[in-house]
Amino acid sequence: MTVAGALAPAGVNANLIRRTCKTVLGEQRVGPPVLGEEQRAHLAGVLRGQDRLVLEDVLARIPEMSGETRETALHVVRRVGGVLTVGYVEARDADGLLELAVLSRSLLSLYELLGS
Repeated sequence: MTVAGALAPAGVNANLIRRTCKTVLGEQRVGPPVLGEEQRAHLAGVLRGQDRLVLEDVLARIPEMSGETRETALHVVRRVGGVLTVGYVEARDADGLLELAVLSRSLLSLYELLGS
């Protein structure tokens, strides 16, 4: 279910994205945790897979957006698209994973704002 109460497309798991981002980003007062290479690889794979699904839906909805929402969506889509084209090895790098988590959370917020 999404915020608007509609069923999400098959495969999109908002709770999984939230939990994964929280794991990567850590607590606000403490900062990101130190993650091992295997854990970073797993978390990057989860986020990249979910982002592809969410990105597809957001891209399809851009034509119906207007104003600031459209500008924000275009910015987030470009950034997420750029991160998804990065090689798998770079994506699981600690800094790359942090960037991916921030963008994944932004994309999810936009997705939920649209009531997808």
